[in-house]
Amino acid sequence: MATLVGQQGWAVTSIAQVIERAGVSRKTFYEYFPDKLACFLEAYREVTEPLVARLSRAEGGGARRTRTQVLGYLEAISQDPVVARACIVEVLHAGPAALLARDEVNRRFADLVFGHRSKDPLVRRALIGGVNDVVTTELLAGRTDVRRLGPSLLAFARR
Repeated sequence: MATLVGQQGWAVTSIAQVIERAGVSRKTFYEYFPDKLACFLEAYREVTEPLVARLSRAEGGGARRTRTQVLGYLEAISQDPVVARACIVEVLHAGPAALLARDEVNRRFADLVFGHRSKDPLVRRALIGGVNDVVTTELLAGRTDVRRLGPSLLAFARR
């Protein structure tokens, strides 16, 4: 699901395409998911949960830990930019439930990466929002190796 959505976009991806890609029947699809959105949300969780868990295990403290986490995030995006596009760009088009899932992941990531920088959750979310905006622009422009953004985003985070 995430690959299809990343390749084609949320609006264009159909359940028929998901079923064909997964090699399951329509009946089987509906035994697991009530609709396309539920399937997408599960795929979103399957991508974001392991990433957040991996970044939470970054060693060090303060700026060293932030560096490891931000660079790890950029590395993950660069390794699979199609799925990253689904989870960073297309999630914005999937409706209110997807936006709530995205907000929760962003909150967790903000607390994880920038919790040492600010006790104010609004400031942490603003920092993540800035990072996401830059990454979204790059993905939309077809620039998928976002690792090169690391130094600039880390400098932004230190301000």
